Amino acid sequence: MNIDIFKSTPVLNELLRKRGIEGDAELEEFLSPSPKLAYDPFLLANMHAGVDLLLDAIYSGSKIVIYGDYDCDGVTSTALLMKVIGSLTDNVTYYIPSRLDEGYGLNKSAIDQIYQDEGEVIVTVDCGSVSAEEVAYANSLGIETIVTDHHTIKDVIAPGIVINPKAPEGTYPFKGLAGVGVAYKLALALSRNCEIPRSLITEVLELVAVGTIGDVMPLVDENRSLVKYGLRLMRLGFKNKGLRRLAELSGVDYNNITSTNVAFSLVPRINAAGRLGDASLGVRALLSDDDDEVERLCTKLMETNTKRRELQQEAFENCISLADDELEKGDFIMIEADHAHEGILGIVAGNLKERYNRPVVIVSPNDGLLKGTGRSIEGIDLYSLLNRHSEYFVKFGGHKAACGFTMETENLEKLRTSLNEDVAGLLADNEKLFDKTIEADMDIIVPDTSIELARALELFAPFGAGNPEPVFRFEKAQVVDWKFLSDNKHARFSVMQHGSAIQCIMFNKAMDVYSRVTSNKPLTVYGVMDINRWKDRENVQIRVLDIEEA
Repeated sequence: MNIDIFKSTPVLNELLRKRGIEGDAELEEFLSPSPKLAYDPFLLANMHAGVDLLLDAIYSGSKIVIYGDYDCDGVTSTALLMKVIGSLTDNVTYYIPSRLDEGYGLNKSAIDQIYQDEGEVIVTVDCGSVSAEEVAYANSLGIETIVTDHHTIKDVIAPGIVINPKAPEGTYPFKGLAGVGVAYKLALALSRNCEIPRSLITEVLELVAVGTIGDVMPLVDENRSLVKYGLRLMRLGFKNKGLRRLAELSGVDYNNITSTNVAFSLVPRINAAGRLGDASLGVRALLSDDDDEVERLCTKLMETNTKRRELQQEAFENCISLADDELEKGDFIMIEADHAHEGILGIVAGNLKERYNRPVVIVSPNDGLLKGTGRSIEGIDLYSLLNRHSEYFVKFGGHKAACGFTMETENLEKLRTSLNEDVAGLLADNEKLFDKTIEADMDIIVPDTSIELARALELFAPFGAGNPEPVFRFEKAQVVDWKFLSDNKHARFSVMQHGSAIQCIMFNKAMDVYSRVTSNKPLTVYGVMDINRWKDRENVQIRVLDIEEA
C-alpha cells in the first residue's frame, strides 16, 4: 500500500481530512488490512475482578449462566462466551429472555428460573449495567454476577462487578464497543490467565464483527480493527459454520463480503428469531458444528425472517393511513397499532420515520398497559423530548434516535398533545427542521471518476456508523439512457458531464425521481462510487442516492 498516492490525490486527501485522518502513522492504520489498534482488556474497570471470579467458578465446577439479549449483539455475545468459557468447562449454559414476555435486560422471574436450575454465577452480556435491583436480588439468592455491557449508565448502576467502557469510574480509551466487543475483551482477558486456544480467540472475531455491525456501533478506532479482522476471516471462508451457511442461504458471496452485506443479510436473519419468538435459535445456529443441525437451524432462521418481513410490510401498509391522519394533528407521529406484532414495531417506526421524515412512536396494548417504541430523525433528540414528560411513563429508556416505554392508556392523548407542541416549538426555531437533504462529502466531475479511484475508496471500508461511504455530488449533469428495472423501483442509466459519461444504478427511488430526469433541466446527482463486478469484469459505477433539479 502506497500511502503517498492517498496523500497526493486531491479527492482522497480531502476525504481523509474530513475523517480526521492525518499523519503517516494514522493513515497507515486507517488503510491497513491488518490494523494494530487495540487496547489492553485490563484497562476496563473491574476486569481483574471479573476474570478472578470467572476462573474461581470454572475451577470449582460452579454452574455458569450467560445471560444475553435477544438482538444480534446479544446473540453473538452469548455465542462468543459460550464458545470461550465452554472450552474451559462443560458446566456453562445460557439464558436469553423473551422480547415479548420478559422484555429487555435482567428480570427477577428469569433469575428465579436460573436459581431453580442451580445456576451459581450469571455473566450478563449486552445488558445489566443499570439492573441494580435485579443484581441485588440474584446476590440475595447466593448467585454471583458479572455484568458485561456497553449501554450508557446514568443515575443507577448495578452493584458489584460491572465491566462497561462507559462506566463512570472507567478510563477505557474507547467508549464505542458493542456488547459483543466487551464480551470479547472478557474472553481475551481470560485467555491471558488460562489455556484457551489462540485459534478460538481469533475465530470468534467473526461474531464480534457481526454483532458490532448489527448494533450500528461506530466503525472507528478499535471497532475498525475488530471488524476488519472479522470480515477477513469471513472472506477466507468463515470459521463459524452457522454464519457461513446463513451467508450462503442469503445469497452473499463471502469472498467479497462487506459490512453492508453483514448489515442487510446476516443481521436481520439473526435478529428475526428474537423479534418473533425465540432468540436462542440464533445462538444454537452460531454454536453448532453439526452440518445437519446447522442446515436445519439456518433454514429456520431464513423462514422466520421471511415471516418477519411479511408482518412488517403488512403493519407498515396499515400504519400509512394512520400516519397521514396524525400529520393533521402535528408533526410528531403517534400511532396506535392494536393488532400488529410487537416484535416488528421498531422496524416499522423506522420505516415510517424514513418515509415522512418525522419522529414516530408506535404503541400497542401489553398486559393492560401501552408499550411504545419510537424512532427519530436528525435534529430531534427523542430521548430528551420524551424525558420532558417522564411523569406519563411506567418505564422508559432509550437514546436520541430511538426509545422504548410502557405507559397507562389514559395518558396517551396528553402525551400526544405535549409532543406535538414540543415539535412545533422546535420547528419555530428551525424552519428547515424537516428538510431532507443529502450531505455530500465533496463535488466531483465525471471525467475525474475512474476504476483506480474506486479501488482506492474501497480501502476506506468497512463502512457504517461513524465511517459512512463517501458521497459525491455531480453538478449540472445530464441523465441519459434511462432504463427501469423489473419492478420500476430500480433503474440503470448514465450521467454525463463535460462530454464524459459514467454508468449508474439507482435502487428503490427510481419512480420517485423519474419526472426530474425527464424535465430537460440541469440536474444535481448524489451518489457513491463503487465497482460493479460481474464474472471476470470490473467497471466503475455510481450508486445514485438522489437526483435533484439544479
